[in-house]
Amino acid sequence: MISDMQMDTIASKTSKTLLNFNASVKLSASEKNRLKKAIVAALDVCGEFALKNGKRHGLGLSGVSSLQLSMNLCGTAKIKSLNSNWRNKDYATDVLSFPVHDDLRGNDFPLPPDLELGDLFVCHQIAIKQAKEYEVTWEQEIVHLYIHGFLHLLGFDHELSHEEEVIMQKHEQNLVKKAYQLIGWGKNG
Repeated sequence: MISDMQMDTIASKTSKTLLNFNASVKLSASEKNRLKKAIVAALDVCGEFALKNGKRHGLGLSGVSSLQLSMNLCGTAKIKSLNSNWRNKDYATDVLSFPVHDDLRGNDFPLPPDLELGDLFVCHQIAIKQAKEYEVTWEQEIVHLYIHGFLHLLGFDHELSHEEEVIMQKHEQNLVKKAYQLIGWGKNG
């Protein structure tokens, strides 16, 4: 699979957010272009959330002017292996987040101006399956999973408590809605 890897650096249009994108699954040129357009919108809304409105959301990103992260679009075997090795859960999942920092919420220690957030792994096959279940396009589901993972990289965690789940879900829904609007998508693309 590694020999089929497609790598790109994708920059947001409105915020200083840079994504190193790797795909270890085959994508057609058309699929790659549609996904890139969608990811740019997700980068824009997530970058704005963290950099422009971070303090309002309890993020301690004072002095941070740009964000960088990686997203790996992978297959079921890869994400199952990562989930097993890092979380002791022997099954494939839709998205995994590996943050560089434990929690950027309420942070009061100095951070570099160009902040590396961490790595996201999104399972292509599970995204396609979930897209059918939720009656959205697979690109819409990838955007949703990217936003979910991005929030985890910032320190939001729906598995900690019901209160945390509600907070994260609210942010996730708002960011997904904004990204969809930016792209010009209705519910079904």
